[in-house]
Amino acid sequence: MIGWLAALDSDLFLFLNARLTHPVLDAVMPAITRQENWYPILGVLVVALLVWGGKRGRMAVVMLILAVTFADQLSASVLKPLIGRIRPCNVFAEDQFNLLIGCSKAFSFPSAHAANSFAMATVVRWRFPRFAVVFYVIAGAVAYSRVYVGVHYPLDTVAGAALGIGCGVAAIVIVEIVVRLWKGYRERRRTGVVRDDRAERTAEPERPSGT
Repeated sequence: MIGWLAALDSDLFLFLNARLTHPVLDAVMPAITRQENWYPILGVLVVALLVWGGKRGRMAVVMLILAVTFADQLSASVLKPLIGRIRPCNVFAEDQFNLLIGCSKAFSFPSAHAANSFAMATVVRWRFPRFAVVFYVIAGAVAYSRVYVGVHYPLDTVAGAALGIGCGVAAIVIVEIVVRLWKGYRERRRTGVVRDDRAERTAEPERPSGT
């Protein structure tokens, strides 16, 4: 990472983590940052989409699975080992910053929590555009919590958010294309075009008559 950018990122981390603090946030942010605390809410959302969401709801569930898979694997399995940035909690001395949860030895850039959160927010926004602000505020809170609890630099979360949005958009586009192709195939089959095409391909060519 570019030296001046890394230095600026470190200074911003120390400001947000060590100076811009409050006892209430010290209690709330660790709860926000733990993914397992969001599983019940995510489970209710998935069930609601499957049961009451109609066709678009079922599409959204498939999009969610794809988006989170893309975001999680790209961030954790590809980019983190490739870039190899050390987490701030493994760089700074204990008296320099606030560490509110355990510090992993895994690499830091980009934040997988931020990537997954923004990937989900992007997909859910596609299904419920009226509540887009709510979803992105929640994703932003998760991303910011990673800095506040001391395990990520700000730039890690910004990159993770951008990656998550991109993965969410990619999942939406892929599912919409597949659904469109499937609809076209079913329509052709309904009207007999597919059967006619198959008949033409399987029909034996006429042999020319001898003279």
